Amino acid sequence: MANKRQSHNPTKKEKREIAREKARILREQEEKRKKRNKWLMILGGVVACALIVFAVMQILGDDEDPATNFDGEVRSAQLANVTDDFGIDIDATGAAGTPVADAGMLSVYSDYTCSGCIHLESAYADTYRQLISSGQMALRIYPVATLNNQISDQMTAAMFYVATYSPDQALAFNEALFDKTNEVVLQGGNAPTETEIAEIAVSVGVAEDVVADLPASIVSDEWKQVAKDATEAFRDKGHGATPTLEVNGEVEESWLETGDVGGVLNAAIEAGAPAN
Repeated sequence: MANKRQSHNPTKKEKREIAREKARILREQEEKRKKRNKWLMILGGVVACALIVFAVMQILGDDEDPATNFDGEVRSAQLANVTDDFGIDIDATGAAGTPVADAGMLSVYSDYTCSGCIHLESAYADTYRQLISSGQMALRIYPVATLNNQISDQMTAAMFYVATYSPDQALAFNEALFDKTNEVVLQGGNAPTETEIAEIAVSVGVAEDVVADLPASIVSDEWKQVAKDATEAFRDKGHGATPTLEVNGEVEESWLETGDVGGVLNAAIEAGAPAN
């Protein structure tokens, strides 16, 4: 008679040993997972910091005075086509100096490196043009440099420079500056040099002689002061952040809660020309 092989049932002690071994393996796996995640977080933090530093360096630019790289002269910072509080009225053709007649006034205070300002400009630049060209609304832009970086300072100075010396291209230049900062701030592009800001002016039709003096001018103390004065005037009005919108000189904040900028434009259209 053949012997039957009987299965072995583990004892209580063996069961405890098996459970302990499984628990040990699980603990080791968990420790390895935690260490891996820790290093991934550290590595991610290092990469993020590096990207932030790179972005800041791009925004701040080079501290060296670049004016020596250009042959142009520094033009007078005696402003023209600019209001006493550093606003630039835009007429129906996009030129600086005269507001659209008999229409409600939308005032837009912007820093060229403010992401909210860039988004606002990207969304409504075409609408602004349509409304002022049709005479339905007047537009006044207020370039300010609230974010304390080289791009804001130089682009603000450049906007006042173009409004003064090449007013016909004012609105087009403003739009082109925002196109550039959309690329730099929102898409991680390189900070523009003074030469590249001048090239932006060329692209919208600013005359060659005006462009030639733009780089040296916007890095000069006189034009830097213009940007500072415009920013101080903004703050003196009690404004704290950009973008700030006004209708006929009154701050309009409803859009900050609703996001309905179109409602602000309609308010300007319906308001009619401000009283003198």
